[in-house]
Amino acid sequence: MFANPNRVAPDRLAASGRSPKLIGVTGSLVLNDGPRRIEIHPLRDSVHAQGFLTVYLPAEKLLIEADAYTPGPAGSPPPPVVDGNHQSLVNHIERLGLQVDRILPLHGRVVPLRELMAQVGR
Repeated sequence: MFANPNRVAPDRLAASGRSPKLIGVTGSLVLNDGPRRIEIHPLRDSVHAQGFLTVYLPAEKLLIEADAYTPGPAGSPPPPVVDGNHQSLVNHIERLGLQVDRILPLHGRVVPLRELMAQVGR
């Protein structure tokens, strides 16, 4: 798939003639180019699926994830029973000591961490 040229809408990588560099991730991985740092961490103990990764941007205090937490409409009440995926994500943030202010769920709106915490009764 990555060997095929992008002829429909070539981006800078396609125009450069270089091949993409793929990096497999089995544990945590930190990418750093000096001023920017990106942390990639496996999400352990997910009740949804194994192999999930989260991406943390320390400068923005932003956690990017998919499927562990999809927020409802703004102001919606917490569920009567805590969702195991939500609790797993809270445990993940706390175990790694991530300083998260906002969460970017790939299936929902950007939310403050306090919305996730309210969903788990905290």
